[in-house]
Amino acid sequence: MNVIIVHGGAGTKRDLPERKKVVIKAVESGYKILKEGGSAIDAAIRATVILEDSQYFNAGTGSGLNIEGEVEMDASIMTNSLECGAVACIKNVKNPILIAKLVMENTDHIILSGKGAQRFAKIMGIRKYDPKTKKSKALYNKLMRRIKGGKGTRYFPRLPDFIKYYNTDTVGTVAVDREGKFAVTNSTAGVILKLPGRLGDTPIFGAGLYANEIGAVSATGHGEGIIQLCLSKVAVDLMKENNAQKSVSIALKKAKKYNVRCGLIAIDRKGKVGWGHTADAMPSAYIKNGKLTYKDWV
Repeated sequence: MNVIIVHGGAGTKRDLPERKKVVIKAVESGYKILKEGGSAIDAAIRATVILEDSQYFNAGTGSGLNIEGEVEMDASIMTNSLECGAVACIKNVKNPILIAKLVMENTDHIILSGKGAQRFAKIMGIRKYDPKTKKSKALYNKLMRRIKGGKGTRYFPRLPDFIKYYNTDTVGTVAVDREGKFAVTNSTAGVILKLPGRLGDTPIFGAGLYANEIGAVSATGHGEGIIQLCLSKVAVDLMKENNAQKSVSIALKKAKKYNVRCGLIAIDRKGKVGWGHTADAMPSAYIKNGKLTYKDWV
């Protein structure tokens, strides 16, 4: 079947030309693996690593900082056979998605968090890495100055209004290989200035991502709202009677009803693609039958 779709986060219109280049590179690299007979897991991981390595996304390198100026990252992976693994609130690694894959493949657990996740990464031979960039530090300092001004916000009423600058650009991939096997991934550092220890939807299976024999979905956006709606599971369940695009559209209509800013990408069991969002932009691309399609909705 060999289909892959990638998103660079449902968020703002910031840095769209740069984000477009990386999204296209990610989807092309993942598709190359599929075309050469590789698995959906390997394709999804490869695409996600490329997104994590870019400074233009809120995942891996370039991650936004929490209210204490630290980076805490979440990542997850799931397959159609219900294999899954995730890390939450992990620090000092370059590619959280690789640790999530190791959790899935090497432990009896599904989610490892905080210091336990970091210790596991060290045991598995993952080198320490500081994902903070000059860009993320500058944004953090700007927002902290606004906090001291005592203004309101969309997501955090007790923090200043930084919606113009906020960063919820979770990255994700959905892939299906020639054997019809699905893999879906997510990676993020969450909303900038979140409280330490906060988990969004990314490591929550059924919320930030879900896969089974019907299809697979990756979500992005305001994690708390996505969790409340179990949005990815809702979209996958809709694929029992609808194609991927209609399922995404129905799920997003529900999200809009509850004022949840988010986006979804999906592939169904027939290899049909679905995508859409309720935010300002969501740079995304898919390749099917060798043809690349990109859209950011701007």
